Amino acid sequence: MKVKSIITCGLLLLGVGAATTSCEDMFTAENHLVSTDLAPKDSVYQMMGIVKRMQKLADRTILLGEVRADLVDVNSDVASTDLQQLYNNDIDTDNVYNKPADYYDVINNCNIYLAYVDEQLKTHGTAYYGKEIAAVKCFRAWCYLELAKIYGEVPFVIEPVLTADDAENIVSSGSKADMGTILDFCIADLEEELAKNPSINLEMRPYLLSTNGTLDGTWPVSSQNFFLPVRAILAELYLWRGTYEDGKSGADAARDYYVNAINLYHEYFCFPNEERGVRNNTTEWSNRDHTGVMVSYTGRFGVSVTSENIAILPCDTSTYYGNTSDLRTVFNSQYKNNYYPWVVPSTRLRDISANQQYCYRSSPSSSDHEIYYFSQDPSEYSDPMMVGDLRLYSVYRTESNSGSKENANFSASRSWVAKWTNGSYVFQSEDQKNAYIPFYRNTILYLHMAEALNRAGFPETAFAVLKYGLTKDVMDNRSIISQSEYDALCEIKIKGFELTEPQYAVSADTLLNNKTAGSFVIWPSTVFYNPDNANANSAPDATIAQIGIHSIGSGFSELNTKYYLPTDSSGIVPVPEKPAFMEEPEVPLDYETWCEQEKWDPTLDLSRMLYQNYLDDYKYDEKKAVYDEWCITYPQELAAYEEALATNDAWLASDDVRKKRMIEVEKLILEEEALEGMFEGQRFYDLMRYQMRAGEIPSIKATIKMPEYINEKYGETRIEGRPWYLTLPAR
Repeated sequence: MKVKSIITCGLLLLGVGAATTSCEDMFTAENHLVSTDLAPKDSVYQMMGIVKRMQKLADRTILLGEVRADLVDVNSDVASTDLQQLYNNDIDTDNVYNKPADYYDVINNCNIYLAYVDEQLKTHGTAYYGKEIAAVKCFRAWCYLELAKIYGEVPFVIEPVLTADDAENIVSSGSKADMGTILDFCIADLEEELAKNPSINLEMRPYLLSTNGTLDGTWPVSSQNFFLPVRAILAELYLWRGTYEDGKSGADAARDYYVNAINLYHEYFCFPNEERGVRNNTTEWSNRDHTGVMVSYTGRFGVSVTSENIAILPCDTSTYYGNTSDLRTVFNSQYKNNYYPWVVPSTRLRDISANQQYCYRSSPSSSDHEIYYFSQDPSEYSDPMMVGDLRLYSVYRTESNSGSKENANFSASRSWVAKWTNGSYVFQSEDQKNAYIPFYRNTILYLHMAEALNRAGFPETAFAVLKYGLTKDVMDNRSIISQSEYDALCEIKIKGFELTEPQYAVSADTLLNNKTAGSFVIWPSTVFYNPDNANANSAPDATIAQIGIHSIGSGFSELNTKYYLPTDSSGIVPVPEKPAFMEEPEVPLDYETWCEQEKWDPTLDLSRMLYQNYLDDYKYDEKKAVYDEWCITYPQELAAYEEALATNDAWLASDDVRKKRMIEVEKLILEEEALEGMFEGQRFYDLMRYQMRAGEIPSIKATIKMPEYINEKYGETRIEGRPWYLTLPAR
């Protein structure tokens, strides 16, 4: 049975109006008293009722975060008026995407569930409701985070609204909460649930269906994947809370929030037996002549790829069942839109992609290899989008449309975004609806963790996420992560969560007292591995690939000397080669002992001759002379080596240099987020966090100011000076 059918049948069996409908619109105050007994057997229908209401939010979640930003353009000849308003960031209160009531519909159903479950817990216990409570609180937190991002300040309600009078009182009060207030509540709310189940991660999500449903009738998906993992959403809340505080009081005041975000991202990625790395589905050139492309990148976007999708929102694929998604009409050519997509990649996105330097490595199976940097001249490629990073070329495909010869209304070409075709890079000839929307992807959360690492004062580790991938070897490499930063990482392990791998099952005290025992960012070599600059698609059994995110589309980034972390090197001194350690030579054996060892007769002349050969070959006097000289020079050379390291480490650890590196890393992260998150509704909010941290979103009336370095690099964009926040409808 398809998921759409399961959801709909479940609601019909329970009775939608009686069980999950409450406040139809908190702003029009058309509300009716509802009753709910929340019997354990009805839990599936209650939860799926909330999921069904979430479906209304699917498209706007993507479009509000993408169309208002700078990575897409809208075709004004075919796009809806509402979408054109989004593109121009001139959105009236009647716009179909400006409907906060739909968020409050979900929130109120969550509030009702949580209010009634308090009484039911006394009867049935947490065995029935523990996971459901966590899931409902995650939905509520996600909705409030979205509202805060969209509107800045909104009414904040955590009690059920069951009557028209209740709703009217909320509306008429005019009371609103800002992002900081909302995030503080949601963080405390979810921390409470995490404290109840500190030893489980993905299993905190409810499993409500007795059999797996299927999306599009093709891919089996567990109902657990409909629900957000607590650690993942908590990490996102802490990242936004740190960002909000950063803009008000500075990074030092926000550091604790960023540290908590780092801890939670880390725990989520490294939870035993549920580890999530940066998968090695890449797009890469197959030869140095750049004439053939190998594409496995689009494999990240299939619904069945649960190691990539953090959670998914299932959508109806037929209007008969209710809420459907129109994202394919927006991003893809379809018969419905005469093969004219409403949205296409902007010049800005094409420029960011083409600006990347692709690094090609020959002989991937051999240690004897050469590095080539591919040309950035579009005339050398069959498609201009092949220049630089290959992710845009991978997910945005165009081809001629033979149907245009039969119908003059049809576009002469057709294009599609593989992210919204279940990962297919082959044109789907029949119009289809999206069967799901991902809440977050794994790689996006890694980039968010890099943001938190950087703002918490760990720019080298944040850059390692982009260039190398976080593996044990990377964390232990002091040329990548300096000793001072590594030591600081060891000191932020504050939550007490420990992995089960023996070599890393150490306490916080051990980490502080013995830095060699491990670091806070625990990426065990037995769990995550670096392909060691070899074939990134030949992972050993029972391991999870961990590569630098920039390598997904720009080749071997770990070998790319043109992709580096800029720094102020004025205080850096040359580091001499580390002197080799030498063992004192052993004194040669005396003749009798040697004969006994070699089983020779000591009275034979031959034995004496062979013994002399032994002495000549051993060259003890020469070795002893070299060793005596080494005893004098080694301490001096070692001291010079260690002094240079200490000098450089102290320079890199200085507040001034670290802050300069943080600025440079933030630029690289923001650019990487564009390359990896394009078309997914991330860009507008990535820019918002960047400007918010700069202290330039002080009020609801704040306007967009693009980062200066972006304008210098790519020119100004249409979104400058437009409002960050939508106008909240009066009712």
